Amino acid sequence: MCGIAGIFNFDSEPVNRELLTRMTRVLSHRGPDDEEVCAWGNIGFGHRRLSIIDLSERGKQPMSNEDGTVWITYNGEIYNHLALRDELRKKGHLYRSQTDTETIIHLYEEEGPGCLEYLDGEFAFSIWDANKKVIFSARDRLGVKPFYYHISDARFIFASEIKAILPHPRLTRKIDLQALSHYLSFSVSPAPLTFFKDIFKLEAGHYLLVGGDGKIVKRQYWDCMPGPKIKCSEAEAIEAIRFKLEGSIRARLMSDVPFGVFLSGGLDSSTNVAFMSRSMAEPVKTFNVAIEGNYEYDESYFAESVSRNFHAEYNSIRINFEDFRGLFNNLAYYTDEPLCDYACIPNFYLAKLARQKGVSVIQVGEGNDELFCGYRSYAAILNLIKFYYPLPSLIKMPVFNLSRFILGKKMHYTVSRAARNQDVFLGGSYLFSEEEKVSLFKKSLNLKGMVTSEAYVSGIYRNLLSKFPQASPLDKMIYLDLKVRLPELLLMRADKMTMANSVEARLPFLDYQLVEYALRLPDNLKFFRNQTKYIFKKSLEGILPKEVIYQPKKGFAGSPLNMFGAEFQGYLKQTYKNTQPLLAEWFDTDNFKERLNFNRARMNFREGSKVWSLFSLMLWLERFLK
Repeated sequence: MCGIAGIFNFDSEPVNRELLTRMTRVLSHRGPDDEEVCAWGNIGFGHRRLSIIDLSERGKQPMSNEDGTVWITYNGEIYNHLALRDELRKKGHLYRSQTDTETIIHLYEEEGPGCLEYLDGEFAFSIWDANKKVIFSARDRLGVKPFYYHISDARFIFASEIKAILPHPRLTRKIDLQALSHYLSFSVSPAPLTFFKDIFKLEAGHYLLVGGDGKIVKRQYWDCMPGPKIKCSEAEAIEAIRFKLEGSIRARLMSDVPFGVFLSGGLDSSTNVAFMSRSMAEPVKTFNVAIEGNYEYDESYFAESVSRNFHAEYNSIRINFEDFRGLFNNLAYYTDEPLCDYACIPNFYLAKLARQKGVSVIQVGEGNDELFCGYRSYAAILNLIKFYYPLPSLIKMPVFNLSRFILGKKMHYTVSRAARNQDVFLGGSYLFSEEEKVSLFKKSLNLKGMVTSEAYVSGIYRNLLSKFPQASPLDKMIYLDLKVRLPELLLMRADKMTMANSVEARLPFLDYQLVEYALRLPDNLKFFRNQTKYIFKKSLEGILPKEVIYQPKKGFAGSPLNMFGAEFQGYLKQTYKNTQPLLAEWFDTDNFKERLNFNRARMNFREGSKVWSLFSLMLWLERFLK
């Protein structure tokens, strides 16, 4: 994994190499091993290298084809590059290195943008085609690798991280109000929006073509669309899952440097260890983090047990509030935008531990809960649809009124939407409702023309149903999370926190062929007899201990509530004081401040996450706009 950056001036103004070098050096944490900047008149590419495959000088980027007419700056890994290399060689292409980078170049020469259909991996790249005078940029199917860009009448600028675009003198730091509003609801700004008004994310499964006249074409080449359900027995599904998963994990062992795995002790990370141990001659290096005092969510017992069971080299670290506070000042810098995910911090320390132990490539478990219905929220919605929807109207309202006392605020809100025949699932990290946001924003703020987050979700559901009308409620929930929460929150957490420590994260559960298969599995193989991830758990029987497979889901690093003590309250107050003049531009500061007050004994996970989201927002304002 690496860091990429580039500038394309449409007015033929030569690229300022010193500026491009500064942009590229902002990404030094993504690529500590090498740096190169190339410019060809009004075009310039920069690259920071984290050497993983072919550690020699031949692997340096930007890299070109044989005659220098096609250049690439690339971040990621292509796991089928050796098979593609053989085919391309037969067509006369010459290779100068053992890298997967050259394969992308030659495949582009053969197929143009169609090359994306052949790539199996995680990537973000830009290619300069000197003959066609066009830059071709792409992001992988699921959005594992980030790609940010600015486009105007005068120029196209791109980079792996937003902060590498900001040094350009033509850019101003203005907040995007629509992104801010969506963040409060979704815990992240959904693509293509970012918190910066003139900087965008390239959506997962999309590519850009940018010509010298400034014309930009954006197209989708893949979507996480469910299809007609596969007719198969449990035994057939188990065999297919094992085969595809083992192949995906084995492919992601491709590396010329030391390898490891993040092991929480939960099902997904333990699955990584089990299959990695089958394919590695040396012991698997496992890395676990636990939070002091967070005993309810501590899975280190299972992590140690799994490590012993597979003769792995177990490494662990325990962190406390001082460790959290030690990262607060830099958290927003590493994430570029507010990410309302408390787990960013333990992920950071896990990656730091791995790097200290000499490991620079890590397998992680993100994505599996979405594919196989692993979330309790999915189960709750499915049960609501099964038992509440069929009730007569006369009974629905009394049940709705009782839900506040029996189920808590979050499910009461969900039941209220069901009672009004509205979409009940608005995302796995949905926090502030539209009504709550209205009370937070200051009354004089012009919200005319803003898209509500509920309307945004409805648009995603409409797109799904227009292409696959028979989509089930579970299909809809999975599709929504694969479009918003997974690529822009969970995958950016994995990318930004590992890359902050110069560690590459690989995600075997997001092999696109495994994803496509999982999306077509019948719902009753994913959620059966109130068992989440039913068929996936069955497929691990005989491979993992049953106590690991069927342990209650705890969630990585647990709950933000663990940090909500007097020290954190004091830190919140000081951060509010530091950012209050900035907050006043958009918020009713009295209501905002009131939202920061909490009663730890009476606070649930969702209310704690709301406090954390506002805290993350303040950290970002302090870092980027103050």
